[in-house]
Amino acid sequence: MSQQSFQATLTRLVLDPDFRDLLRTEGIAAGANDLTEVERKRLVTILDDKGLDVTRVLHKSFRLTKLYSALPLTRRLIRPTRLAELIGDFWDANPPISHYFIDEAIAFCDFLEDRIQSGLDVKYLAEIVRYERANLSLRRPQNANSRASVSVEFGYDPIILFRKLANGTRPRAVPERKCSLVGSVNEKGEVEWRLSE
Repeated sequence: MSQQSFQATLTRLVLDPDFRDLLRTEGIAAGANDLTEVERKRLVTILDDKGLDVTRVLHKSFRLTKLYSALPLTRRLIRPTRLAELIGDFWDANPPISHYFIDEAIAFCDFLEDRIQSGLDVKYLAEIVRYERANLSLRRPQNANSRASVSVEFGYDPIILFRKLANGTRPRAVPERKCSLVGSVNEKGEVEWRLSE
């Protein structure tokens, strides 16, 4: 049990910046009291090791890369400072549970959908998040060999919206257009989308 406790404490040091401060001020026992004396000494040494900071940076970079690569339209739509705040809030509320890009990105989409329901107001964001979440869901391995399909409702022209975002332009005055994009997995396991009026 001691080894598991040591590993859990070490992991928390990487994931939770405030935890290091707690252990420094209140002692190692504040974090895990079932450690051996050798493990306690190791943790005391690790608290001041610069390698801990490097590990934190690498961990954050890995998580950030997952979100940025899996959600390109969402990333382009939300201003960088606001996106950084939202990602920070997401990470505070959602410790990492998977190394898979799709799982992390879908969890972030769910987080954003909750925020939208609570009043987060970024024009076009609701549709973009629903679309990217659906796209990721269809790409999950269990859907790649199925005939799964999903429909995403849009209130604005998705073609124009996507084009502006793909060009790096902040979308403004996208014409209203009540339509749906219907996504499905083809026989090659690729996601395809078609417009439905």
